[in-house]
Amino acid sequence: MIEAIILVGGEGRRLRPLTDTRPKPMMPLVDRPFVAHQLDGLRRFGVTDVIFSCGYRPEALEQHFGDGTGIGMRLRYVVDPEPLGTAGAVKNAEPLLRGDRTLVLNGDILTDLDLASLLDHHVRVSAAGTLALTPVEDPSRYGLVRLHPDGTVAAFLEKPQPSELRDGKPFLINAGTYLLEREALDLIPDGAACSIERDIFPVLAAGGRLTGHPSDCYWLDIGTPESYLQAHLDVLAGAVCTEAPVGDSYVGDGTVITEGAVVDRGSTVGRGGHVGAGAIVRGSVIGDGAEVGSGARIEGAILGAGVTVGDEAAILPGSVISDGAVIAAGLELRDVTVATGARVHESPTQEGVRSGLA
Repeated sequence: MIEAIILVGGEGRRLRPLTDTRPKPMMPLVDRPFVAHQLDGLRRFGVTDVIFSCGYRPEALEQHFGDGTGIGMRLRYVVDPEPLGTAGAVKNAEPLLRGDRTLVLNGDILTDLDLASLLDHHVRVSAAGTLALTPVEDPSRYGLVRLHPDGTVAAFLEKPQPSELRDGKPFLINAGTYLLEREALDLIPDGAACSIERDIFPVLAAGGRLTGHPSDCYWLDIGTPESYLQAHLDVLAGAVCTEAPVGDSYVGDGTVITEGAVVDRGSTVGRGGHVGAGAIVRGSVIGDGAEVGSGARIEGAILGAGVTVGDEAAILPGSVISDGAVIAAGLELRDVTVATGARVHESPTQEGVRSGLA
């Protein structure tokens, strides 16, 4: 039996202000919260015992998922008393573990990683820890992982410079999914802030006990508005294996799309909303209960829950309109971020919309 820990303690700062009102794992992704996609993947693999290691707004997860009975899983929750880092969060959940092998997932990664293949590799090489690795074209934003010929981890390079890269080899980065034996967890100090990537993995690697498992599966960090929007497009396009609907668009229950309105090109519209006559929604995400006025145009944008967009307004690429914001009729906004609950009555400055004072 393998148990899983999902690390969901972060504040989701790169997704602010959308995460002002919900933790990042509870951000909707097509028809369900993001973290539900991770639970679906675990259940398909046969993992039904999951611990959420929480920090920011933990009540949102527990209120939605409960003890997991409704989805055929056993879900438990541990709340860090203070930020403990990735290793500290795992250690804080350790008392709930019954087995000696644990799967750890970062709570902001959308992937269809073959977990059976990861486990087979881990068992075959008798590692204390195995990292899922994914290739990227530009590793400068990530931690580059180098392997010995036998697959054990040779080195970690955090945000490498061009001079440190080796041409002709794939740039492999930590994909945020790990299999850990109790031996690895024993290295983590009790009750202290500690990074699994910086403090624990290098120790395992130095002893030849850490291995890497490269995979070319779908992989996306949803931590920015741009990648969050891309995740919706990819799920609807079937680029990643999920249990969500696939198609040109998705419209949630109870939402009214008025005759003459257009919702297409990978758009997602949440539940209980309204899209007015002649409105166009393309390549965008619109949250639950949003109201899009007649003749409005939403393209390449993200609108949170309960947003109101006036008639003939245009919300254009790069714009993020947070929960409950109101955009006046006829306005055109491009590449701006509107704060939670803001009322925007004229073309605002970026600073104004970020602070909600427009």
